[in-house]
Amino acid sequence: MKFDTLLHFDIKQANNAPSWGNSFLTVLDSVEKVDAEFQLPRKNLTVILIVCIKGTLRLDYDMMSSTLDGRSIMVLLPGHKIKAYTPSDDFEGFMISSALSNLANMFPLMSRLLICSLHYKENPTIKLDEEEFSNQVLFRDLLKHKLESTDHYDTIVVNKLCEAIFCETLNDYSKRIHGSIDSKCSRGDALFYKFIVEVENSFKKERSVAYYADRMCVSPKHLSAVVKEISGRTAGEWIDFYVVNEIKHMLTSTDLSIQEISCRLHFVNQSFFGKYFKSHVGVSPREYRNRML
Repeated sequence: MKFDTLLHFDIKQANNAPSWGNSFLTVLDSVEKVDAEFQLPRKNLTVILIVCIKGTLRLDYDMMSSTLDGRSIMVLLPGHKIKAYTPSDDFEGFMISSALSNLANMFPLMSRLLICSLHYKENPTIKLDEEEFSNQVLFRDLLKHKLESTDHYDTIVVNKLCEAIFCETLNDYSKRIHGSIDSKCSRGDALFYKFIVEVENSFKKERSVAYYADRMCVSPKHLSAVVKEISGRTAGEWIDFYVVNEIKHMLTSTDLSIQEISCRLHFVNQSFFGKYFKSHVGVSPREYRNRML
């Protein structure tokens, strides 16, 4: 019984960040390491991808269970309560766990991730065809090679490989969906999806829940209640999530000044921008940039 050939990897382990919750990336190669790392049951705080190479793996979560067999893949988003897992004696596969914030650069692919999660909510497992399966193993091997080839790996490259794996997986899921979001999920799910799409389009200028509620012809109170029920986050928290991750990206990936970033994101002034960022991240924009660089 094993998660085949990969290793446990946690960039933030030196800072004592819990690998199940907030770490950059965790990759597991054995069931024993799952036992050691993840004390079940517990609430999932990351995006989890599991690929079954052969044998079977049953995962019990919330009030449901799903079983993967050979050439199957499963993706779980944050919020699920994972209770137990049961591998067959001949099970082989691999698991990758990534903090949702690590996938921030996938925007605007987030809406596709959400529509897939809504469509596959009852059974998040799909069977891969031969080419899809080969691509997953290829990405897995490339990530393994990058992590094992040197003690001084480039975290940006590792980050991009992680994104590529999840983008490839997203394509595998999304191309199996036919029809509109409205015909595939409940009214509340559809409202949440449309809210996320609106946020993706406008978060650089608009940070008011009332603005998005007006766009969808519902009250702010109703929008907030539905979004909280569906996702576990309030509408305001989703807006802040997008804004903060965009700021982080601009601080670490561009040479823009703090003032220029503030202006591009339409903050009233640099002082308010700094207070907003520090209230969510715990440090000033300048401190964050210096730490990351």
